Amino acid sequence: MDETKQKLTLKQKLKNTRTELVEAGFTSVKLKVHYIILAFSLAVYLVSRFVPAFGEIWTRYPGTWLRWLFAKITSWFDFSLFEVLVVSLPILLIAVMIRIIAVDGKKHTPKGVYQTVLVLICILCILASMFMLTFGTCYFRNSLATNIGIEQAKVSADELYDATIYVAQNINSLLSDVTYATGGESLMPYSYDELVSKLNQAYASYCEGADYITGYAVNPKPIALSEPFTYTHISGVYSFVTGESNVNVNYPDFVIPYTMAHEMAHQHGIAPEDEANMVAFLVCMESDDVYIKYSGYLNMLTYLSNALYKADKDKYGDFYSSYYGSQLRGEMSSYSAMFAKYQNSTASKVTDTVNSAYLSSQGQKEGTRSYGLVVDLTVAYYKSLGIIK
Repeated sequence: MDETKQKLTLKQKLKNTRTELVEAGFTSVKLKVHYIILAFSLAVYLVSRFVPAFGEIWTRYPGTWLRWLFAKITSWFDFSLFEVLVVSLPILLIAVMIRIIAVDGKKHTPKGVYQTVLVLICILCILASMFMLTFGTCYFRNSLATNIGIEQAKVSADELYDATIYVAQNINSLLSDVTYATGGESLMPYSYDELVSKLNQAYASYCEGADYITGYAVNPKPIALSEPFTYTHISGVYSFVTGESNVNVNYPDFVIPYTMAHEMAHQHGIAPEDEANMVAFLVCMESDDVYIKYSGYLNMLTYLSNALYKADKDKYGDFYSSYYGSQLRGEMSSYSAMFAKYQNSTASKVTDTVNSAYLSSQGQKEGTRSYGLVVDLTVAYYKSLGIIK
């Protein structure tokens, strides 16, 4: 008798739970639509992952239209919506937890909990769909080397040496037009907003001769909390959620134009970090502004010279003594002094681990080390131009 009563009680509880789930919306058309969109997004993402030609087509056309739409909508706001979301996240999580454990007097309210869970499911479906349709496919399109018609191969120390010297010579030709402060750091001769305008012009000019990227104007946002954000060692970030490029303006001036161009490359559908670095460099070279060129060359020189040091210390020593003048040494010394207090932060270790895991999950096996692979692309590019042999 007691066993039969327990079965009836359990059956009634399950029935009540099903009723509450239905009333909360778990069988609603709205949720089914979210699932359908998620399934479609996953299909697009998986096909792109295994068929680069499809990823290329999706990235160039539907993906570009979606990124353009998000970029246009968020450009109406002068502040970073991404930053607002990040800062608000702890508050939102607390609010969700309070909602989940909310009680009506002394009695729990399962329906309220189910409704909150339903909202979270919908949000996760939207975020996953947005990533896969707008940015996730960009990791699996044709390589940048293929799109710009260069042959990427293993780089020798001699090729690194030649490329490093070539870039250094180009920097040295610009130095007379660059202004330096007493501390040795260079000064960007215009405002942040003027830089945004100049880089949008450079992108428009570059994209006229590049069919793999569309040069629509965007509005990169300065991060308001750049100083504390520097402890993460992140100079910029692209948010697929808001479609925004975000720039850490606490870094030295010479870092900002190149960083902005890098994040704008992500915004234009270039996902791998080495390829975004390369496109940023090419766009900086396209600009008719001296300081933007200086920023592009100096950031690239840093990658090349670091690689040269690892490959051949003797050649690096020759390069440093012959081509690395006092102004560049002053620039980098100033940078090192500024960055000293952020150098060994716990936040940087955490973000590096998370970023590496994310990049690896998207096929970038080198993780955060993939940023430096731009060296291979740069050497291949200069070889294709006949600048180095």
